[in-house]
Amino acid sequence: MTITLFKHALVTTTATAALVLLAGGIASAHVDPDPIAMQAGTAGTVQFKVEHGCNGSPTKSMKFQIPTGVTGVTAVDKAGWTATVTGDTLEFTGGPLAADQEDHFDISFTAPTTAGDIHFPVIQTCDVGEIAWIEIPAEGAAEPENPAPTIKITEGPPTSAELTPAPEEEGTTEGTVVATDTGAVPTTAAADTSDDSSNTGAIVGIIIGAVIVVGGGGLLLARRNKGAAPKDTPQA
Repeated sequence: MTITLFKHALVTTTATAALVLLAGGIASAHVDPDPIAMQAGTAGTVQFKVEHGCNGSPTKSMKFQIPTGVTGVTAVDKAGWTATVTGDTLEFTGGPLAADQEDHFDISFTAPTTAGDIHFPVIQTCDVGEIAWIEIPAEGAAEPENPAPTIKITEGPPTSAELTPAPEEEGTTEGTVVATDTGAVPTTAAADTSDDSSNTGAIVGIIIGAVIVVGGGGLLLARRNKGAAPKDTPQA
């Protein structure tokens, strides 16, 4: 699986999402870690919550990329699922998990000794299609469409504010579904979405342009009909 494949899927789905958003908002959904903050160098277990499948298709695999600096990685046993660690990836396979059912996959590990954000890019594979939760937000930028689960590593014990999730934004999609692939989680955790925004603008522009053309054409026709002189009545 390559970032190029993910990028193509993101552009295609963003265009589709633009049409859907014109009709109404869509509730946001992610793969959310709990807790969202850990003290540097400490061991703990994090739940990664899955909120949905892939466009109505049940989930059969969750493949996580382990961040640099994370050690002692083990999967918490989960009924009906098998966990395998290969290199820097940990994969749960089994289920399947119904597309409309929430669940969580738990991983125990020791946090890096240096404070900062760590990211767990994950590929969610379903019976039909998959979602690549691999995008890393740029500093000060809006949250991407398919964000990778992020955990804040703090120097001391996390404060209550650091353990409180930020409010979810409205208007995001359920994630970009791409073709199923059996490759590893990509090592590059961010996908370039610059083309996505331009495509979204183009789609919206096309829709608005079409409305203007159709409406303008109707108005011009009405004016012509109104302004046309009546035919002369034949003389007796």
